[in-house]
Amino acid sequence: MKVKVFLHGYFAKFHEGPIEVVASTVAEAVTAVTRQLPGFRPNAVRGRHRISVAGCDKVEDLYRPAKDGEVHLIPQFVGGKKGGFLQILLGVALVAVGWFAGIGFLVQAGALAVLGGISAMLSPQPDSEDGKKSHYLGASENTVQIGTRISILYGEDLVAGHYLSFDTDAIRT
Repeated sequence: MKVKVFLHGYFAKFHEGPIEVVASTVAEAVTAVTRQLPGFRPNAVRGRHRISVAGCDKVEDLYRPAKDGEVHLIPQFVGGKKGGFLQILLGVALVAVGWFAGIGFLVQAGALAVLGGISAMLSPQPDSEDGKKSHYLGASENTVQIGTRISILYGEDLVAGHYLSFDTDAIRT
């Protein structure tokens, strides 16, 4: 089945107009386009491009035929904690009140709140899907997904280890 793949955002500079490919699923169409266009190759600075497919909210949606014979690829935004914006607004208000009232610690607290809000918005939020937790290990709080940052602790802290390679997802097509 012929599928038209449309590139949106900064992906549009990789190819003009829609790209027609022969694919039976959305995943096959995305694979065909991203492997053929040189702009999708990963580089040393940014790594791979993060792609969002319009209309595919779950992984299972990628293994279905394309709706109306069209696939729309959009650059995916990374990070995005919901509470960061409110923290930035609160920090700006504290800086303003501290500046006009002449209270130095309010200005410092507001500046720290702004920086904390910015860092919260830029850091990725882990998925909290209950279906992806491992029920085979006794210490489920210590299992992590691929890509999760593992902090390095200094001093005398009592912590358990992380199982780094245990999760397996299987998709039936």
